[in-house]
Amino acid sequence: MKTVIIGGIAGGLSAASQVKRLEPGAEVVVLEKSSDVSYAACGMPYNLFFRDKPVEDLYALTLETIRTERGIDYRLRHEVLGIDPARQEVTVVDRQQGREYQEKYDFLVYATGNRPNVLTQPGFDDSTTVYFKTLDDTRRVKKLLYEKAPRRALMVGAGYTNLEVADVLYNMKVQPVIVEKAPTILPAFATEIRDKVLEKVTEKGIEFHTGVDVLEKEGPVVRTTTGDFDTDLVVVAIGVKPNTSLFSAAGGELGVAGAVRVDRYLRTSLPNVFAAGDCAEHYVRQLGRNGYMPLGPVANKQGRLAGSNIVNNDAMKMFPGIDQTAAFKFFDLTVATTGLNERQLQEGGADYVKVFVDSPTRGAFTGGGTMRVLLLCEKGSGLLLGGQMVGQDVVAKRLDVLATAIYKQMTVFELAELDLSYAPPYAPVWDPLLVAANLAIKKV
Repeated sequence: MKTVIIGGIAGGLSAASQVKRLEPGAEVVVLEKSSDVSYAACGMPYNLFFRDKPVEDLYALTLETIRTERGIDYRLRHEVLGIDPARQEVTVVDRQQGREYQEKYDFLVYATGNRPNVLTQPGFDDSTTVYFKTLDDTRRVKKLLYEKAPRRALMVGAGYTNLEVADVLYNMKVQPVIVEKAPTILPAFATEIRDKVLEKVTEKGIEFHTGVDVLEKEGPVVRTTTGDFDTDLVVVAIGVKPNTSLFSAAGGELGVAGAVRVDRYLRTSLPNVFAAGDCAEHYVRQLGRNGYMPLGPVANKQGRLAGSNIVNNDAMKMFPGIDQTAAFKFFDLTVATTGLNERQLQEGGADYVKVFVDSPTRGAFTGGGTMRVLLLCEKGSGLLLGGQMVGQDVVAKRLDVLATAIYKQMTVFELAELDLSYAPPYAPVWDPLLVAANLAIKKV
């Protein structure tokens, strides 16, 4: 059996590793068009802090380990130009050798990730405009930071990525200015959570504008509908698109957000072709249908399952789905979400209750901070539908408790009964989750 995998970052390497783990004698070829092996993209902003720390430290495995210990034929700078589903082969160009060839497959995994939306307005094709998406982008930003010593950075877009990068740049003495086209930031978050993030923006003295259209860049000046901005560096993070051009050109069917349409087994519409990661749809448990939420853990889980289903083709398992859990850091705040958000509940016509509480994160102990817990639950039954948190100290791990509760379809009544740990260095007597659950019980 021969499996060919297009894309060798998160989903691709996970699929390759799983095939070899379950069937050591299988032939597995990974075709990766970049010069980098699988890496932890979420660590890229924090690598900027360290001038002498190579971005290669973010590699999940070395190329030698992938090839020798895992037995995977992992080919860097090999770009797939086309897929022929009838002949079950791909056309590849080896950028190192400058040659083109065909590679046959029994099974194919399409794991090409996504690509950033770009600014097409004049002037944004210069060396001081970066899209913080790949390790090459990280290399470029580090080069600019340490060789040009910029003092101001214009952040176009106010999503997770640019908020994280703005935090890093601020702490590196580069003053960020954030502009966002939408009327607000973080649309998937409730107002009560979003307001705490905006308070932090104000506290740090960061210039921030919403409802802004970027018009052009001329030298160090970026012209917008809000006015002109002088800047030494422009970081653009205005969303992503699934990288599906090869797949659709081969006649493959696309679905949500233009991602590759997959079934619960991660099979695509093309015979013997699976898809995984940021190029594919993701099944959302609570909605009972596919969505699109490109994150590293999802890509790795899908890749692993695609590899397993290739080996166990007669006894495949379903992808269990996601609960839309995510978190990011913004200065001393952790901002996190799990389950359905208010917009999704309103679109679905749900009758729900929303409560939020502010609570200390620890008991009578030095340090710690405060956090806001927001719960969304079904009116009447108290079924947990979603939750969001923002604050200092241990926030993400409390969010994980809530994610587990949602996965198990618990109610706020059951959440309030959880025997959560208590000690002053870690939590108050009444954990913030329990306080929020008891408040929700009064309103259900």
